Amino acid sequence: MDKKTIIAVSLAVVVIIGSMIIQSRFFPAPKTPVSSEPPSEITEVEEKVEESRTEAPLISGALRVAEDDDLAKTLSEESFYIETNVYKVTFSNRGGVITSIQLKDFANTDGTPVEMVLSGETGQYPFSIHFGDIHAQAVSALFHYERALAEPKVEFYSNFQSSSGVPFRLKKTYVFKPNEYLIELNITIENSLNEYPNLDFNGIAYTLGFGPQIGPEFKKLDKRNEYRQYISYADGKKKNIKISKDGLSVIEGRVTWSAIVGKYFEVIAIPDATEYRITFATQPISGIKERSSFYFSRPVIKSSKNTDIFRFYVGPKKRDVLLKYNDPNKNEFGIGDMSFEETISSSILIGWLANILKFFLELFYRIIPNYGVAIILLTILIKVLLFPLTHKSYESTSKMQTLQPKINAIKEKYKSNTQKMNQEVAALYKREGVNPLGGCLPMLLQLPIFFALYNLLSNHFSLRGAVFLPPWIVDLSAPESVWDFSPISIPFVGWHELRILPFIMLITTFIQSKLTQSPDASSKNMKMMTYMMPIMFFFILYDMPSGLVLYWTMQNFISVFQQLYINQRRRKKNSTDNLGKGK
Repeated sequence: MDKKTIIAVSLAVVVIIGSMIIQSRFFPAPKTPVSSEPPSEITEVEEKVEESRTEAPLISGALRVAEDDDLAKTLSEESFYIETNVYKVTFSNRGGVITSIQLKDFANTDGTPVEMVLSGETGQYPFSIHFGDIHAQAVSALFHYERALAEPKVEFYSNFQSSSGVPFRLKKTYVFKPNEYLIELNITIENSLNEYPNLDFNGIAYTLGFGPQIGPEFKKLDKRNEYRQYISYADGKKKNIKISKDGLSVIEGRVTWSAIVGKYFEVIAIPDATEYRITFATQPISGIKERSSFYFSRPVIKSSKNTDIFRFYVGPKKRDVLLKYNDPNKNEFGIGDMSFEETISSSILIGWLANILKFFLELFYRIIPNYGVAIILLTILIKVLLFPLTHKSYESTSKMQTLQPKINAIKEKYKSNTQKMNQEVAALYKREGVNPLGGCLPMLLQLPIFFALYNLLSNHFSLRGAVFLPPWIVDLSAPESVWDFSPISIPFVGWHELRILPFIMLITTFIQSKLTQSPDASSKNMKMMTYMMPIMFFFILYDMPSGLVLYWTMQNFISVFQQLYINQRRRKKNSTDNLGKGK
């Protein structure tokens, strides 16, 4: 094998391995712990918790609904809802929780509003109160409630007393604004006798929980089509929270906000200045497949009346919406400098390129309002811009193919002297002005664009649910599927859906690779790359967003026709040259 062939093979291997390393290092899908929320049935994990809870002394003893609350005896469980311009929110007076948050401006593929509360069969809901830490049972008492007529506001209250007989009232007040994706929750604990309730459960008065999972519904957290990230933001810095092996991660001290982030929707909790203990929980529980919860544990209260203020952003992960909360004049709650946009991942290396591609994608969409067509037009634009560079590469490949007879003649002549054969082949390349590595250039040029498009097409909110060719490609942000044969899955890869677009891409990638391969017939490794490269990309892209596979397929089509045109033109030129020499 001559030196240049070795270099070509080595470069191809470097490109493949390098692309995989770059993807895993700079564009990793967020880790997805297996999760869920405290269940109604005691699991093995909970039995251990129950044992530790029994052993740990509770300073103020168990709490109960005040026995002298005559009104409480007549309460029955009720559900009701309120609507704003952006929300439809359903409440339950059992625990004073929210059982549903529907986003009116965002729909699922079946046309139903996006639901941000996923409780499964756990019986657990967001904004639950636990007297104690996260292991304490959620308060399930029936609450009185009052609904404000003048504004979207709901107040729940119930009277309690500790085992020592100290009475207090727990009040939960939800405040909404007509056009805001923020929910304000005021939690008040007060004693009418001017005594502070002895709420001290190993240093914790109560815990506010949000879980067991955020919406919308998903098949699984596969790190591509849906995922969960856990983030905290404090002192102007974002921190990605890594969940420990036991499914719990704790943050101590003040934070500006903490968040559970999905692919397109998220929940961001903004506590007040109290130093809460914040716990992210992904421990599996019965009643829901995967869990993503967080809890705010409040230190002991030292006053007869105390109100804690929380705000929760429950809505889309859209930059233009999130940026509103940096300017007090642009949101109805009057808050600013929140930096919610930090929840949107971006790459330092190719983020600028993704933004440029996004600009042209949106431009083409405004011209033809179909994102599939916009992606095709974007592909054509990229090929046009890269034409001066790729054309020279394709010309080099085409010229090498015309040299095949001469190369074969040299190999036949010097088949017993490998060193001399390599020297003569190299001299031939030099005389003809051919670079044997020229065919690698198109792939190298495509890699940064490929990663930028992966970043764009995987996260651009407008592509969520974007239809290209119904009923085949109905969501360009997700893989297309023509047949779901689950629960059966293909061993090793775990595929349980048949997709057509990746097979089209495989064929076009093979044809392109075949057309641009080196004509060195003795290079078995190079020939192997001709087959392995398409197969490798097939496996990488099989579960990728269909918009990305569409781009790769279209650029293959264009490249194939470009190479065929160049080959044909060169054959005509060689034929003309040969006729001239014959004269």
